[in-house]
Amino acid sequence: MDFRNAKELLKVCQEQGLSISAVMLQRELTEGEQDPKETDRKMDRVLEIMKSAASTPIHTPVKSMGGLIGGEAKKISDHKDTGKGLCGDLLERAVIYAMATLETNASMGVIVASPTAGSAGIVPGLLLALQETYDLSDEQIKQGLYNASAIGYLAMRNATVAGAVGGCQAEVGIASAMAASATVELMGGPPEQSLAAA
Repeated sequence: MDFRNAKELLKVCQEQGLSISAVMLQRELTEGEQDPKETDRKMDRVLEIMKSAASTPIHTPVKSMGGLIGGEAKKISDHKDTGKGLCGDLLERAVIYAMATLETNASMGVIVASPTAGSAGIVPGLLLALQETYDLSDEQIKQGLYNASAIGYLAMRNATVAGAVGGCQAEVGIASAMAASATVELMGGPPEQSLAAA
């Protein structure tokens, strides 16, 4: 099962009555000739790495290799705890987790490139914030990750996610599209709305 563009992806979703995440999971199993248990184990590991990268710097700040950043995620988290934030709980959590992911990356820690290391922690930041805010399960977040990966796959197939080719807007823009699509599906929206959000 493969799709070359969003129109084809939507057609598969509609014809088979599947979500974007379900179609992407089927693609992974078919194209990658993977065992479903192994695929699930790999996605568990992805989520574990994302959670660690997005939380460790909040509790244990570390400076980047060049010393330019480090400790900002904790500062933002501490400010949120004062109750004086301006963005609302969901967005503040997303910013904190995205910044923490950036700090992990800049200090040579392990992150999940989603879609790149330079994508500003957008996907893990938003998905982990959604998980806490709406009490979503790990299984639901993995569903969101499959949705996001479908959008990233389409971008890589038809354009670029590389900052060296498309600039920072390629990395951050595609990450934003991935996170937006996943969010819509996690909040109950159909594939048409997910793709419109992307």
